[in-house]
This record gives sequence, C-alpha cells and structure tokens, in this order.
Amino acid sequence: MNINSNKYVFGFSIVICLVCGILLSAVTESLRKPQEINAEIEVKKNILKAVGLSVDRKMKSGDILRLFEEKIDEVVVDNQGNIVEGVKPKDIGDKVKDQLPLYIYKENGKIASYAYPIVGQGLWSTLYGYLAIDADATTVRGITFYKHGETPGLGAEIEQAWFQKNFVGKTVYSVKEKNVTPIIVVKGKAADQFQGDKLNYHVDGITAATLTGAGVTDLLNRWINAYEPYFSKVRAM
Repeated sequence: MNINSNKYVFGFSIVICLVCGILLSAVTESLRKPQEINAEIEVKKNILKAVGLSVDRKMKSGDILRLFEEKIDEVVVDNQGNIVEGVKPKDIGDKVKDQLPLYIYKENGKIASYAYPIVGQGLWSTLYGYLAIDADATTVRGITFYKHGETPGLGAEIEQAWFQKNFVGKTVYSVKEKNVTPIIVVKGKAADQFQGDKLNYHVDGITAATLTGAGVTDLLNRWINAYEPYFSKVRAM
C-alpha cells in the first residue's frame, strides 16, 4: 500500500481518531467516580462547617464522611413544611420542585442546628453554599459559600471567614414582629446604618462588590422564605 496516497492517509487518520476517542472515553469514565466522590465530600464538608463543626484542610475524606454520618440526619421537606418520609436529599433530583433537602445536626440526641443549600446568581456566576439555623429556627448559626466564579479579591470574598462570620447570630425571623426577616448585605458597615432589631438582619458588605452582595441578599431571601413553612412549625412546637 502506498503510504503517501490520500486513501492511506485518510484511513490512518480515522484509525487514530477512533483510538484516541476510545482512550479519552476510558479515561473520562475512570475519573468520573473519584470526581463524584470528591464533590460529595465537598458538599458534606460545607454542611459540617455551616453548623459549626470543625473541618480543616488536613482532615481526611474518610473522617469527614464518618463525622457527617455520625452528626447529621438527612431529610426532605415539602413546600407545606412537612418531612417527606422515606426520601433522602439524593433521591429528589433537580426536577422535583416541591421538595427541599434539609440537614439536621444533633448532639447527644438533641437537635442543635439545621442546614440547607442556598443557590443563586452573583455578579458573574452562580453562587453555591449552605445556611445553618440554630435549633430555635430563628438565629443563624453559620453560612458557607464553596463554589462560584466571582472576581478574586472582590466578590470572591464571600468565601472568606471574615465575611461568613458576619452572619453568625443574625436572625431570619422576628419573634417580636412575627415575620420573616431575610438577611440583607449592605453597602459598607451595617452597624453604621442600623441599630436595634434592624441590625439583627443586616450584615457588612464587601468593598467594590455591591452587585455580588445584592446577589447574596436575593438568594437568602429566596431560600429563607422557601424553608419558612418548615421552620414555622418548628417554632410552634
């Protein structure tokens, strides 16, 4: 066969493409499971951090999974605030709109905190995180943002400890007024603008990242209200 002929070159190219495609598919498939496991660990690590449990970078994956299994109960609630029996967060998928995942942190058999996912649009990207509420169903225990594409040094500050600590102790419900108080990220320092009860649901903003802060405010408003049917029942107990 003439290796310089068009027929040979064409055939050889097809074979190379097929071989490369098969190898690429095999590599992709072999990496899929570890990637899924890593994503699961990242989610569980952030839930643990949101409820206040210590999880550092040196902690092994197996230890994170064991701690999560030991401390966190996974349930699903519907839009009337009822727990859906026999259903776990992994079962509901993206297409189910009337069921929400909820993670319950217990110590010595007693509920210490609740956590749930918060997702929404920032300036440049979708923001992913978790919000944790104390057992009183009113006070913020913690918040995390673990996935986003915001500007480094600006909007990306949402993942920094200083920003997330702003939320601890804030409220999502006014016992006095008996209404939901979604947390608002302000421009500048909250304490310079609000006092008394209003300061309980306003947090410091990020310098030069007003639109990212507005995105955080919007997503918190959405999800705090989405879970309110459940937490209103908790408060009534």
